[in-house]
Amino acid sequence: MIREPVVAGLFYPGKKEQLIEKIEECFKDEAIGPGELPDIENPPERKGKIYALVSPHAGYTYSGPVAAHGFLEQFKDGKPEFFVIIGPNHKNIGPAISVYSEGSWKTPLGEALIPEDIAELIVKQPHFRADTSAHMMEHSIEVQVPFLQYLYGADIPILPICMKDQSKENCERVGTVLSKVLANYDYCLIASTDLTHYESQASAMSKDSQVIESIRKLNPNRLLDVIVDNLISMCGPGPVASALIASNKNNVKETKILKYSTSGDITGDKNQVVAYLSAILLK
Repeated sequence: MIREPVVAGLFYPGKKEQLIEKIEECFKDEAIGPGELPDIENPPERKGKIYALVSPHAGYTYSGPVAAHGFLEQFKDGKPEFFVIIGPNHKNIGPAISVYSEGSWKTPLGEALIPEDIAELIVKQPHFRADTSAHMMEHSIEVQVPFLQYLYGADIPILPICMKDQSKENCERVGTVLSKVLANYDYCLIASTDLTHYESQASAMSKDSQVIESIRKLNPNRLLDVIVDNLISMCGPGPVASALIASNKNNVKETKILKYSTSGDITGDKNQVVAYLSAILLK
């Protein structure tokens, strides 16, 4: 089954040439982006130091330059066998943990392939379900895919996991299962999330500093607690907490916060912003 794009032409350009141009703009952005274009013609050898990325999922105009920081560092770390992309379920459709288990994900750059043998291992685990319904209208995973295709080719293998239930218990399930089942594979996790939504820049920065500190300390329980205690409107705490749990089981030693920015840094409106973070978790 081919999963058709739902936010092409909305969150990112819907035509191949314009999409490539937009992605390259994100990398070359010197104000918010890394200010550096990856040398995709000369990919580096695989180092495998980066276990996971935290990556935003808004429109490329707003969060693309922030996301480019993480993708650039991952590219320099070399190509893994596949990427596991965990995103929140904004539409509240489908099972608690939805795995897109077969076929491909189409974007204007081509079709990213699902590693069906890996997906089969995951969906055999309790609470994981092979499902397409949760993914049909969900953007949080989709917006990561063109960056990966730009870096590694249209058919780059991806395993999309959509979390409707972002409770501590479910995060523990996702993180533990990925760590256990994929122990002998060379992969990279991507936890898709935006941070504070529709508050002032000052409020967002204050609240998000606690989220960032929890990620820096590789502390998933603290992350989930500060979100509840401080009413932080982070939309993907589950994917990030799951990545932290898996990281703690995979000898991850360090977090690097690459970039924090908000929509207000783009639009100039600091009264109602959405905040974005790029970070990497290192073995």
